[in-house]
Amino acid sequence: MKNGTGFAVDQTRRNERAAEPFTDLCYGGTSVNENGLKILLVDDVDFFRDVMRDYFKRTPVSIFMAANGEQALDIARREWPRLIYMDVAMPGMSGIEVCRKLKEHPKLAKIPVILIFTPNRDATEAEVRQSGCDAYLAKPFGREDFLNLGHRYLFHIDRRERRVPCQIPVQFTLNGRIYQGRGVDISMHGLYIEFREELHPDKRLDLSFQLPEVSPHQVEVKGRITWVNQGFPRSNMSMPQGFGVEIHSIDLQSMEAIKKYVEQS
Repeated sequence: MKNGTGFAVDQTRRNERAAEPFTDLCYGGTSVNENGLKILLVDDVDFFRDVMRDYFKRTPVSIFMAANGEQALDIARREWPRLIYMDVAMPGMSGIEVCRKLKEHPKLAKIPVILIFTPNRDATEAEVRQSGCDAYLAKPFGREDFLNLGHRYLFHIDRRERRVPCQIPVQFTLNGRIYQGRGVDISMHGLYIEFREELHPDKRLDLSFQLPEVSPHQVEVKGRITWVNQGFPRSNMSMPQGFGVEIHSIDLQSMEAIKKYVEQS
């Protein structure tokens, strides 16, 4: 497992196209020439670049992707992105080395750089800070953490996410106990579960459910309770009593099942 971008994903297939250049991608109907907003995403695994890219589907920005340090430097010099997200653990030139080179350049040094790393495996926190990066994210982390940090440097980043309704039984394990709830809505990176017993935010839990309309696969995820909506009055009376979960770890089949469900709903 590489604790990759956004949340940890079980995947063993490395990117065979890592050395190839990437086509510039745009979202939101915005071209490079319209507003000049550009973000560079750097990771040696194509799956994690795609995960990061998908976070910006609601943001009118041009996305550029690099698979190694040399590509990252080349794109930065050519395109002058407004923000760079970069993984530390890459073959050849590490993210820390690339960041240092960027910060040594009199003009490129102004580009905010966010480094992504696994503490004490890819690098220590002190080593990451010493690179001169503007901010960093320690893995695992969620979509909300990823976008909120980027929003500090580029306020155009849209942090909303498409959610679709669902009616699915959800089994979850919390503090060694197994509970049953009902999924009410779901997104690529979280879901809302109807549940009446008292819970507290920031608790970690394991969840299991199925989306039979799109896949026979048993979806297994690890997540964190981000908000609790219980009692009367409660923060959102339009929703049944329950709680929201942000997904932090998921296997590829489960992720593909959720993606297909959201896209088809």
